[in-house]
Amino acid sequence: MTRSRRAVVVPALVVSAVVALGGCAGRAGSATATPTSTGPADPAVIAARVRPAGIAPELVYVTDVVGFDLATQSVGVVGDDGMSAIYVRLGGDATGTVVLTTGRTADPSAVPCADLPDSAGSVLRCGVQRGDAPVVHVLLEGDGADAATLRAAGEAVRVPRADELDALVVDLPTPGAPVERGDLPPFGEGAPVDPPAQGG
Repeated sequence: MTRSRRAVVVPALVVSAVVALGGCAGRAGSATATPTSTGPADPAVIAARVRPAGIAPELVYVTDVVGFDLATQSVGVVGDDGMSAIYVRLGGDATGTVVLTTGRTADPSAVPCADLPDSAGSVLRCGVQRGDAPVVHVLLEGDGADAATLRAAGEAVRVPRADELDALVVDLPTPGAPVERGDLPPFGEGAPVDPPAQGG
């Protein structure tokens, strides 16, 4: 499966992976922490940070999930150029996940988060729309999270704040410096220069 078609990881597997990594190493801190800045991050800064990973900057959205933390190693591209992020709750029997994905089309099977009923079941799915041009469709999928938590998470969906962007993208791949090769000639078709073998 190519990077641009990466599937959203099954929540139970994500929880196991976070536990195996020691939990704190890949988490951006408490989702209920008081923000130091309320303004959204600069669009140009967002673009510079997420484009190398294949994520369209206009599809970068986050949320707040009470009692859950962002697993930063889960942040990445989904679909053609959307973003995925997983919020986890660890501790005793209260483990759970909320998966956020963004895209350009709505999931027809997802109800609006504001209309998600308390009787929806144990695995919940709902969607919200953000933006104007283009409209961004955000899907939330909860496992071990109640409907009230997902409704609040749907209402909190937003462009990341300037003070939380670094934590959001900390585990995204960054472009490296080009590799200098000393065996490529400055002319011709650019094939490597191989030294002659023994005997000719």
